[in-house]
Amino acid sequence: MLTAKTLKGVWALVATPWTDDDHLDDQALHDDVTYLCGAGLDGLYTTASSGEFFAVDDGEFRRLVRIVLDAAKPTNTPVQVCCAASDTRGFLRRASFAVEAGCAAVQVILPCYIALTKAEALDFFRDAARVCGRTPLMHYNTANAKLTFEAEDYRRVVEEVPTLIGTKQPRGQPLWFANLCRQTPELSHFTAEYTYAADMAGGARGVYSWLAVTNPRLALHWHRACEGGDWNEAVRVQGLVNRFKNEVKQCWAGQSDAAVNKADAALNPNIRCGLRVRAPYRSCTREDVDTARRWAEQHFPELLIW
Repeated sequence: MLTAKTLKGVWALVATPWTDDDHLDDQALHDDVTYLCGAGLDGLYTTASSGEFFAVDDGEFRRLVRIVLDAAKPTNTPVQVCCAASDTRGFLRRASFAVEAGCAAVQVILPCYIALTKAEALDFFRDAARVCGRTPLMHYNTANAKLTFEAEDYRRVVEEVPTLIGTKQPRGQPLWFANLCRQTPELSHFTAEYTYAADMAGGARGVYSWLAVTNPRLALHWHRACEGGDWNEAVRVQGLVNRFKNEVKQCWAGQSDAAVNKADAALNPNIRCGLRVRAPYRSCTREDVDTARRWAEQHFPELLIW
């Protein structure tokens, strides 16, 4: 079972692939998970923003989770399942299924159409813990949820919900992140790519990662450089990753998390998820991917070496 001590490393997102007629592509999903599980990553996570949880109905959610967990089983790769929904009842319905199906942890995004009060958020975590039982929880502290947590909020939750073991913090503020790690050492805090080296220096335990889909080898190399204190190498890769975002990704046609992450994935010839995202969000284009590949060949060639 995952604990705050064992939750660490490089965890890859699993994008949700759609067929041309907008149905779940079961075979592409199975193949992508099988590839990622064979790449030596520490774990996978699915049905978060990059997995288009907001566009998946409950039947598709159950089918998707079954495929991911079945494909991950031969390698014993742990899988976190995000069970986000617009209300507590919807979350609990998805979480109950994910726990019964055997997920390693349940990812929590707070219901977000109307911002919760902190008291309501604490109630939500209590309900999540009650239904998930011994299965650990991980909080995705996204600004899209409107209510974001500070260190004192996590301390309050952990007092009542000891199965909360970790967080994902996409805020991109290294000093804030380091202070969070210092004040809540009982939790395993993960970060994202664009402040990764600084956040690892500040106490991060790992990354929930698009780069691990684009290039698992490079993502693992970067993590080992940070863990081993090779900060020259860690900062070198950081600079290239940030240039890729600023000079390439911000110009893509699709700008939702799902669209961007599918274009990231399309740079890897071993990934089959495709570029399509469900409306109303726009997909990136094949031209976006080709432009990114040409840029990487010139400025970041190791991004394309698998």
